[in-house]
Amino acid sequence: MRHLQRVKVRKGDVFFVPPGTVHAIGKGIVIAEIQESSDLTYRLYDFNRIDKTGNKRQLHIDKALDVINLNKSIEPKRPLRLLRYKNECANEFIARCKYFEVHRCLVNNEYKFNADEYSFRIFLCVNGLGKMSFEKEELNISKGNCIFVPANSCDITLSGSLECLDVRA
Repeated sequence: MRHLQRVKVRKGDVFFVPPGTVHAIGKGIVIAEIQESSDLTYRLYDFNRIDKTGNKRQLHIDKALDVINLNKSIEPKRPLRLLRYKNECANEFIARCKYFEVHRCLVNNEYKFNADEYSFRIFLCVNGLGKMSFEKEELNISKGNCIFVPANSCDITLSGSLECLDVRA
């Protein structure tokens, strides 16, 4: 426990947690966790949770100790929040690493974009209501919806009053 720290969080907080950092999500906290594609999680402790068959989930203590970063760090910093306005959308850069970058997108009418030629995009609605239109299709969007936009796809329009996380690989 001497290597761990407790961080008070507020609605809208953003933290970048580097690989090898022991972390847990406290009771009652809802998060959007964005991470590089990986099928690997080393579990040190699991709060005595059980799986669907009634067994405690497997721990991976030896493997975790091989990759864990035990260097004491200062409390995670909240990044500078800078909104850039373009047409009917405000865009805020959140975080970037070699695997992805995340922006917060506030749509108040209409936001048009196209997918990158080489990379997909993911839109996670964290607040509001609206629609995503592409070609001759239309999807309703509300809080909690997540939409995958393939690379090199058609022109897309987000409309309504939405707050989304825009994840780009």
